[in-house]
Amino acid sequence: MIQESRTLIENFDRLFKRQYGWRYKILIVDNHFYHCYSFFIDYYKHGQKLHYSDDLLEIPHDPVLYRRVLADLKAHTNLSIEYRDTHHLVHPGTDITFDASHGHAFSTSYRPED
Repeated sequence: MIQESRTLIENFDRLFKRQYGWRYKILIVDNHFYHCYSFFIDYYKHGQKLHYSDDLLEIPHDPVLYRRVLADLKAHTNLSIEYRDTHHLVHPGTDITFDASHGHAFSTSYRPED
């Protein structure tokens, strides 16, 4: 197993608590802005709106390395994996100025300068 896979699995095992009533999934982002692949673990308590996300690993944008790390991750866990690509960003429709569900319990609206 390569070093990147070992780091990912160590971080995964440390953060995956297997707590009762919590939902977990792996999120992989193909980030074209920073030319890398980022791995996250997302989790939330069933019935609550607040979601948590922790970084697991970031690797260079190398498809061969990515396929190897992904294969090692899939061999280690059966959690659902969600893929996102920064080439296909989706605007929410309107600008978000208040979002209590994602840990931003204050207004982010722009204030006029005095």
